[in-house]
Order: sequence, then structure tokens, then C-alpha cells
Amino acid sequence: MPAPAVLRDYAFLGDGERGAIVGPQGEVVWLCAPRWHDDAVFSALIGGPGHYTVRPQNAWRVRGGHYEDGTLIHVSRWVTDEAVIESREALALPAACDGLVLLRRVRAVRGDARVHLVLDPRPEFGAGAMAEGRDTPDGHTAASRDLHLWFGGAALKRRPGGVWQAAFTVPERQERDLVLYIGRRPPDTAPNPRRLWRETEAAWREAVPRCLDTAAPRDARHAYAVLHGLTSSTGGMVAAATTSLPERAEVGRNYDYR
Repeated sequence: MPAPAVLRDYAFLGDGERGAIVGPQGEVVWLCAPRWHDDAVFSALIGGPGHYTVRPQNAWRVRGGHYEDGTLIHVSRWVTDEAVIESREALALPAACDGLVLLRRVRAVRGDARVHLVLDPRPEFGAGAMAEGRDTPDGHTAASRDLHLWFGGAALKRRPGGVWQAAFTVPERQERDLVLYIGRRPPDTAPNPRRLWRETEAAWREAVPRCLDTAAPRDARHAYAVLHGLTSSTGGMVAAATTSLPERAEVGRNYDYR
């Protein structure tokens, strides 16, 4: 189970139809699927079960991260005693209502990147379970009562308790794409990460204006991107991607709606 962190250390990935919360150690700890109002598949943020973690194997690491300008594409970054590693992550655009694609691209900036991956989906806030699934030439599939999962990019091994894990190395200056699909039905074809990244980048460029007539254009673009990521195609807007967690403990109703 990932260790908790203060809210300001988490990043938000949104595509308008759902949102994922990513922690400082590369852990996706909150995701309702396939849409905002559905049950959580990853709920470690609020002490529940389920997370999807991609992080360096090396325990000695200093973390950082940033959003790419005018987008909700986030880049997690770690400096270890043997490498500099980045994980670029986003919910793919354009968004579909019945299924999501979570993209992660691991890059070895300097040195070989030794990476540890844990995929622990727990449908219905942990009340449901994913079947053991099977390996295909393109990736790994599994299903619960209501959801289908597809994962590609690394060879998964099932561990006791239903957790999938993987370990791999990305050579220096190279990268590896990891793709997670969760939806009401199986994907028609295996998602193509390079095409999805191109479409996601183009969608953010089209959606967010340059805001050059404002006092702080870059901050304005980021605020616009956050609002865009919180607004569904139906026009409804989500008030709190962090499900109304309190900003400070034991001081009354001080919910953090940032």
C-alpha cells in the first residue's frame, strides 16, 4: 500500500470524463472508472485498496515533477544514485465515456532506468475483484463483473492477493510506453501508444488558448487546462477531484477543493 502524502504533492490527470490522482512516488491512488460517478478502481488515496505504481527500483531517490505547459500531461522525475528517470503520464484524449486509456512513458534521461511496476486494480472500492486474466500477443487482459482491463508495455506476473507486478530496465536515452485501458467492454484493438500520445498532445493544443492578454499567461493556461480536465462533454463540472478530502486534520469542514 502506498504511503500517504500531503495533497499538494499529488498531481491530477483529467480528460473531462474522469480523473486520476498520481502521488510523488509514481502511484495512481485514485481513479473512478469508467467515469466520475462510477466506483473507484484505485482508492488508496482515502485508505482503500488498489493502486497503479511506476517508480524506480532504487530506494535512494529524490523526486520532482511538472506539468507540460497548457496541459494536464504530467512528468514525474526521480534522481537516484545511478540514473535520472522520468515518467510522462496522461489520460488519453479525445476521451470516450465508456472507457479510458491511461498513458505512461518511462524515459531513461541519464543512466539505465531500473523500474518497478505494481498494478493492483480493485473494482467497486475493493468490493469487487479482477479475474486472473490472460496474456495475449499484444498485452494482458482481465475482467471483473462490470469492467474490462487491458495492459501493455511490460510482462506482468500475478502475485498472491491478486496483485500484478513487473520489473524492467530502460536503457539510457531510451523510453518505454505503458498503456492501461479500463472500460465497459474490451478495446476493439490494442491501443497504439504513439498514436494516442500524438492525439492527446494535439487535443490539448486545440483546447487551451495561449492567454497572452493576461497578467500571467502560463498560470492562466494551467488553470484553463485544469478546468477543461474537470468538465465533462455533457457540460457538468466536477467540484473536487480529491473527493473532498480535508485540507487540514481535525479543524472542521475545511474541504480542499483546489
